[in-house]
Amino acid sequence: MSHSSDWDVQPTSVRILTTAAELFAVQGYSGTSTRDIATRVGVQQPAIYKHFAAKDDILIALVRSAVDRPLALAEELRAVSAPAVVKLHRWLTESLRHLHDSPYLLASILTTPELWQDRFTEEQQLVHRLEQVIADLVAAGRREGDIRRIDTTAAARLVMALFDVLAVPQTAVNPADIAEFALAGLLSNPTRLPEFIHTADELALPG
Repeated sequence: MSHSSDWDVQPTSVRILTTAAELFAVQGYSGTSTRDIATRVGVQQPAIYKHFAAKDDILIALVRSAVDRPLALAEELRAVSAPAVVKLHRWLTESLRHLHDSPYLLASILTTPELWQDRFTEEQQLVHRLEQVIADLVAAGRREGDIRRIDTTAAARLVMALFDVLAVPQTAVNPADIAEFALAGLLSNPTRLPEFIHTADELALPG
């Protein structure tokens, strides 16, 4: 991996997270040691522990970086008066863009198998909250007649599965295209897709 000239002036914690995410994606979480991370960052292994008490804490920080913005956005959208399908598209587009634009390969972090071990129960709950955001918006969209009859949990999991498309940067798809694909599969009347996308793009959020 080659770094820009800005690499050495970044905070060490940021360099650790960036490097750890890259190594987790390539070698797996279990296959990556803090020594591996330190070597790639260019610091001694004890320097890692000045910022993170253990490797688990690095994964926890990455997961929270992935979910904090989408969960905050969901709260912002609750205060907005708009059809649920419009809110869903806006939430998907911005959440996917957040994952896509992060230097931490966040989409791959959410698919880390070790994340589903017992010691990460709080982080699992955060990921489940993302799924619930989608399920709630799908359910509301069904009630409003804009989303076809579909099991809301199944719909949420299918949409969440599309996040995996961002896991490998070299083959990642544009976030807007992913959101459009997801919405097209949910609409009761797909011909209204351009209308909903335009409204979602123009939606004013609090603040």
